[in-house]
Amino acid sequence: MTALQTSRATAPAPSAHPRLTVAWIALAYALGYLGWSRFGGASEHVRAVVSESVLLPLNAAAAVLFLRAARRPRGSAAMRPALRLLAAAGVTLVLGNAIALVQLHVDGRISTGSLADACFLVGYPLTLAALLRIPGAQRREDRWKLLCDAGMVLSGAGVALWYFVLRAPVASASDGMAVTLAMVYPLADLLLLVGLVSIALRQAADGDRIAVRWLALATSLMVVADLWFNLLVARTGQRTALSSDLLFLASAVATIVAAERFWQGPIAEAAQSPAIASLAARLRALLPFAAAGATYALLLVVALRAWVPPLSGLAVGAVAVSIFLGARQLFAFRRRSTVLAEAAVRASEARFRSLVQNSSDLTFQLDEHGAITFASSSSARVIGYQPEELVGRHLSSLVQPEDTPQVTSYLETAGQLPAVSPAAEWRFRRPDGRVVQVEAIASNLLADATVRGIVLNVRDVGERKLLLDQLAYQAFHDPLTGLANRALFYDRVAHALTLAHRHARTVMVLFLDLDDFKQVNDTLGHAEGDRLLTMIAARLRACARATDTVARLGGDEFALLVEDQNADEGGTHLVERIREQMTFPFHLAGADLHVSTSIGSATARDGSVDDILRHADVAMYSAKRAEKGSHRAYDPSMLREERLSGD
Repeated sequence: MTALQTSRATAPAPSAHPRLTVAWIALAYALGYLGWSRFGGASEHVRAVVSESVLLPLNAAAAVLFLRAARRPRGSAAMRPALRLLAAAGVTLVLGNAIALVQLHVDGRISTGSLADACFLVGYPLTLAALLRIPGAQRREDRWKLLCDAGMVLSGAGVALWYFVLRAPVASASDGMAVTLAMVYPLADLLLLVGLVSIALRQAADGDRIAVRWLALATSLMVVADLWFNLLVARTGQRTALSSDLLFLASAVATIVAAERFWQGPIAEAAQSPAIASLAARLRALLPFAAAGATYALLLVVALRAWVPPLSGLAVGAVAVSIFLGARQLFAFRRRSTVLAEAAVRASEARFRSLVQNSSDLTFQLDEHGAITFASSSSARVIGYQPEELVGRHLSSLVQPEDTPQVTSYLETAGQLPAVSPAAEWRFRRPDGRVVQVEAIASNLLADATVRGIVLNVRDVGERKLLLDQLAYQAFHDPLTGLANRALFYDRVAHALTLAHRHARTVMVLFLDLDDFKQVNDTLGHAEGDRLLTMIAARLRACARATDTVARLGGDEFALLVEDQNADEGGTHLVERIREQMTFPFHLAGADLHVSTSIGSATARDGSVDDILRHADVAMYSAKRAEKGSHRAYDPSMLREERLSGD
């Protein structure tokens, strides 16, 4: 395996559902406090002290978990900066809680604008920086769109925050510090909204997506709890209330769940269905428009509730113009989408048409009866017809008459098969009379609404077949003389023996060896020796009949196969003709040269090929030992003579 494969193979798989021990303890702790706060009988001072200290262990636990998650060896390197910032934000909350408890113990109350508020406020930009550092899945070119969408959402949220939260406390505050604090915390919550919108629009790309969702939930609860707490303080002057404590505790527990998830590692998340993924993407896309719509709705309500000319009239007109502008942009977007889709289809068609027209293969589109409805421009090169000349003609009219039944049957079969039909080979007839050997493959697209026909791909295979024929010829023929070689001769003898056994007739094999051929090569050279071999091959062809096989086995050895009803008699006549031809001289190197050949023959009705070839070879060497230029028929006694001569 490669290093990458090894690392993947050894990497731990995401845990399915790890236990959240700290989170369960935190939940039990929070529920215990809420029960005590609801049913306990403590004094107001004790309640204030407990209320200010209840979040201290939860914030400390979250900070420790975030810090351990950032130091996890196999954790995501891209997520570590965000986890360190979250741990730092948790530390500032712990410090703020501790300072508030000290103030409450020393002064009996928590002063407005104290050092505790400074610690609390430092946690907001740290949390925002952490949320923005969470790796996102958006592409680089989508960042400007993300900034615009986030700006729309935050602008709408800021308007709502001012109208529903900040307007009344600021108007009713009597001193500057109260006004400042009434605005600072909601504006700090707006910073957290920036981070939440960033997470919602970017989609976390890290493997700890479930942990990121818990973190987003915790931050959302923190914003709601903070705003609700500020409203309570502005209206009642009290810092403790069961409803605000419930929200703060829920945010703290959700934060601990997120921190423990980050610490324990990614969870194997179930694959999201395409429908749910599409719905989530649409909701994210609608988020900026929802913020804009809510802002315009608030503007319209305020303008109509307290009519202040001319501002109210201008506000109503602005809302109406914006609605029509939005509708116009929506219709323009839909029209643009349609135009782009049509352009993509046209580009795809043009690309496909270019590929078909410039392909070396010929493409036909046929109707269900086999008539041509389309032909690519390569038809002029392959079969010699222009495409417009072929439209309307039946395919069978273009092939050789002998192939017409095959073409008709093939098209009928292709029209019944639902997929691609096997390849077939036909011969097309060009206008100039030449014949083109082709290979065709049909695809049944009669059910396809865009085609409704049979698509036939045709390829010229004439050169390929010619090459294959040449290779086959070279594999079974002697390159010098053009006669059959040993392999082909062996196959012909085997086939002849099979037929002889079936029809009760004999087969004769002749082996020929030139006498003193080595002297020709030594005195005249190998070139003249090769010329002599080609001359002898020509004379052997002249002596043999059309049904006989003449072969060169190698060197100066030749062989002939005689297949006849009476092979013995036919072989005897063939031997006489060969000996007669060999009496004529060969003209080599400017002089006449007489060459004799020794011939051995063997006959068989059945048996193996090796046997009859060995018998003919033994008879040929027996003739060579007896007298040059003589002929001997095989006799079993020759084997004993060969063994004795060998000894």
